[in-house]
Amino acid sequence: MVNELSSELCEYLRQCGLSNGNIAKCNGDMRLYQDLNIYGDIAEAYMNVLADRYHVNMAGFEFDSFFPQEFAGKSALARALLWITPFAGTLARRSGEYEPLTLNMLDQVIHSKQWK
Repeated sequence: MVNELSSELCEYLRQCGLSNGNIAKCNGDMRLYQDLNIYGDIAEAYMNVLADRYHVNMAGFEFDSFFPQEFAGKSALARALLWITPFAGTLARRSGEYEPLTLNMLDQVIHSKQWK
C-alpha cells in the first residue's frame, strides 16, 4: 500500500508521537478518534502542535465536537468510577457522537494555517 499522506502531514504525525511504522499504515480518510483512538489529553496535544509548531489559527475549533474528554462523566464521582473500571470508560466514550476529524482535514489545515 502506497502511503498517500503528504510529507508535511507525516512530519506532523511524527511530532505528535506516532512512529514511522504507524504512519505508514495510515491513509487520509482515517479519523483521529474513531480510527486511531486518539482522544482526551493526547488529542489536545495534537491540536496544540498545530497551533504552536504549524502556526494554525485554531479560532472556531470546538474540541468537544470531535473528541471525548480523557475521562467521560459529568461529575467528579462519575469520572472516578469510570477511571476505576476502564471498560466502563471505554463504553462511556463510545456512546457519544463525535464529528470525524480526518488526516486529510489536518493536512488541509496545516497548509492553509486556518481552522476551516
